[in-house]
Amino acid sequence: MRGQPHLRVPALAVLTCAILAGCTTGGTSSAFRHAPAPPPRPTASRSRVTGPVGSPGNPLLLTCAQEAFPGYPARPIPPHPQPAELAIGPLFIANGKRLATANPASFGDHGSYKVAFVLLPGSAVTVTIAAPARGQVVIDIPGSPVGGVAAASYHSCPNATGFFAQGFAFTHHGQTRGCVPLDVTIGHRPQVHRVMLSLFAGTCPP
Repeated sequence: MRGQPHLRVPALAVLTCAILAGCTTGGTSSAFRHAPAPPPRPTASRSRVTGPVGSPGNPLLLTCAQEAFPGYPARPIPPHPQPAELAIGPLFIANGKRLATANPASFGDHGSYKVAFVLLPGSAVTVTIAAPARGQVVIDIPGSPVGGVAAASYHSCPNATGFFAQGFAFTHHGQTRGCVPLDVTIGHRPQVHRVMLSLFAGTCPP
């Protein structure tokens, strides 16, 4: 990728203290804790399983059991996007509108950044690193059994807005900023929403 690379910053974003009160970096390691959860609803992306887990044809599945919650006394996560969040249907990317001009040091270092996902109750979305950036950046989920992935499917709990503590990480040593194209599908719908997420790289091309 030339000029302004389509990904120059691994990300794992962090929600603001108002949302994440009490949730520390160390706490995110429990993303794959063993907790009872309702059976995940299949999504269109999982109806045709091809390739290894975490690939576009076989997204890594995260269910209600993998959500991270702020817990008392933090206030509940609001069921609507906050001013800094980038919304794609039921999915809100924490600080998604501010990352372009934010200080990378506030979200991580060495090309790995915290970029949390918020998901409305009872929703399912699949997020895939788009082809132009695949192999240059990965979705970085704490506790993932397969490491960084190109695609992940998120299923929230039915009765509360979900929070998935995760992020993005660049795979090339020394890359710390970039434009990351994401393909987002919602539930069983075939429509693909292309989102360009700027990780501290200023304005990205559409």
